[in-house]
Amino acid sequence: MIPVEAGEEIEFSYIHSSDGTPVEQSFIVKDDGLLHLVEERYAWYGAGLEFGSGLEVDTTGDMVRITGYDRSFAELPFRVAWTVPQEFQIRDKKILLSDLAPGGTSLLVRITVKK
Repeated sequence: MIPVEAGEEIEFSYIHSSDGTPVEQSFIVKDDGLLHLVEERYAWYGAGLEFGSGLEVDTTGDMVRITGYDRSFAELPFRVAWTVPQEFQIRDKKILLSDLAPGGTSLLVRITVKK
């Protein structure tokens, strides 16, 4: 467990299983403990990635940046991958999902905000 406070940013990154390219997601912790999706970044647009859905798309840099989300999550379900790294970064701490459980394991990430 890593303590977080409202307003903190949490990064999640992984390698897209079929495209083999990096995907990065930025979340902000809300006061009520919800995770608000702020931005997704892709090396290029591929299958299963958000694009052309009325969100803001920036293709000017080395990563496609998607912003303008209105999505908040009380919990995030994950299945630990066998083949690609999946990593959370909270401040200077990095957590590989594969260090928490073996491949194929279902995990549920929940935020509890310290008040």
